[in-house]
This record gives sequence, structure tokens and C-alpha cells, in this order.
Amino acid sequence: MDIAAAILLFAAMLVGALLLTHILMGMQLPRKLILLHAACFIPGLLLLILYAILTDQPERQVDTLVVISVTALVGLYLFLRVKKNQPVRKWLAILYQALGMAGVMWLFTYVLP
Repeated sequence: MDIAAAILLFAAMLVGALLLTHILMGMQLPRKLILLHAACFIPGLLLLILYAILTDQPERQVDTLVVISVTALVGLYLFLRVKKNQPVRKWLAILYQALGMAGVMWLFTYVLP
């Protein structure tokens, strides 16, 4: 379950990197990429939460859940700005990608050993 969450969150991170390149080049964000990003992220987050609840050592996953939850809040804010056709701030998109990468790398430190 933790490996599946790591794979889904890694895929979401890669799709997020594609979205970041669109933002930095000033291009319009493709709706299908946004939906693919959400389709990878939401099940990955749910699997991670479920794994943290079911495992013997949930404290190992709490740090990762906090980082990824903060990332989800920033992502929700960015999504709402895109939905309202407001410009996305580039620094916030970079911060979002950095938080997502940090969360996934942090998760890998628990999954790989």
C-alpha cells in the first residue's frame, strides 16, 4: 500500500512538473493535465492516509502526511485560481512543486528501506 502511494505521488509530481513548465512559459494550462495530476495525487494521498492508519508505526508517516497536506492546500489554492481564470503566481507554483518534491522524497526515505 505504501509503495502504491509512493508511485502515485511520484506520478503526480512528474505531471506537476509539466504543469510548472506551462506556468513558467506563460502558457495556458491544459485541463487534461490538471485532471491527470489530481487523478494521481488524490488516490496516492488516500492510500498514504490509509497506510498510516493501518500500520503498526503511524508516527513514521505523520511527517510525510503533514508535508503532503500542506502541499495539497497550496495546490487547492492554485486550482481555484485557475478555475476562476485568475493568473497563477509563478513563485507559488515553484513553491508548490518544491513542497511536492520534498514530500515524495521524504516518503521514499520510509518506503525504500
